[in-house]
Amino acid sequence: MKQVNYIIVGQGLAGTILAQTLLNQNKSILIIDDVSLSQASRIAAGLYNPVVFKRLVKSWMADELLPFMDGFYADAELLLNTKFYFKKRIVKPFAEEQERILWDKKVNEDVGKYLSKTIHDDFLNDIIYNPLGVSEILFGGNLNTAVYLDSFRNYFKQNNFLLEEKFDYNQLIISDNKVVYKNIEADKIIFCEGYKTIDNPYFSWLPFKLTKGEIITIKINDAIINEEFVLNKGVFILPLGNNTYKVGATYEWNDLTEQTTEKGKIDLIDKLNKVLKVKFEIINHEVGIRPTVIDRRPLIGLHPQHNSLAVFNGMGTKGVMLAPYFAKHFVDFMAGEIALNNEVDIARFENNG
Repeated sequence: MKQVNYIIVGQGLAGTILAQTLLNQNKSILIIDDVSLSQASRIAAGLYNPVVFKRLVKSWMADELLPFMDGFYADAELLLNTKFYFKKRIVKPFAEEQERILWDKKVNEDVGKYLSKTIHDDFLNDIIYNPLGVSEILFGGNLNTAVYLDSFRNYFKQNNFLLEEKFDYNQLIISDNKVVYKNIEADKIIFCEGYKTIDNPYFSWLPFKLTKGEIITIKINDAIINEEFVLNKGVFILPLGNNTYKVGATYEWNDLTEQTTEKGKIDLIDKLNKVLKVKFEIINHEVGIRPTVIDRRPLIGLHPQHNSLAVFNGMGTKGVMLAPYFAKHFVDFMAGEIALNNEVDIARFENNG
């Protein structure tokens, strides 16, 4: 019988970040993952942004999340000797005069530390439609999620931390202070299954409000947007190098199949045509289901009846920012060192179970 401190089910963004955190705390882990099950983490642009564009307010807990995230991903890059975490200038072309007026107002408020005070009226005018000028979000960027996940997958394999198979709930034996899965015994099992949690017999009561997101990759041959910029006007345009750009994303709440759609592609093309003056070609089209939650807060905690079952999920579109901080928070909670933040604790939804 193999013994570990924690079994983690799922090696998406949440599961990988939790695994990295547990290893940093010298805990023994085994990850169980079927890479074919969900691609939401892998296709994501991995953007992080301390500002909510719509209202120009600080993103929830941005002041705490950003510095923690910086150190966390820097440590991961050192461990894996791979670059995947990038600072970017998030450029916001104003769509209407009211946006520019609001920006001028907000730079003098608390959120102003994340807003450039400079408005450029001649930014990339040969490439983008920019009649009202642009400004920049400070301290934003992106995590190349595919490189991060693939690099850690190789690391987990090399260290025998990974079991590549679909998790079988029928093989799980639960007791108060441990679980047994096949020939593996653990103190706890933590489910990090993304939207697949809706099929988990122990946590299907959690109130997800799943969203389907489609992303396209385009090529622009006759113009270059500097790789240190991310454009955001209706869609994000993230430079990938070699004249290619990731563009997204759509939000769909009804069709939750993991299939790309013509409707999603047309929506992205229409929004792109309102931003770009230059021609582009689509070279890839991808889709993922985001594990978003009804109250837009993570789902973290212990099962109400089984202390050896836990969940770390529901990071949604802010996962790159949220997961490192709350992985450490959860690990400290499981060690008995702190109480769990009420806003992320699944206990807030126990009446659903």
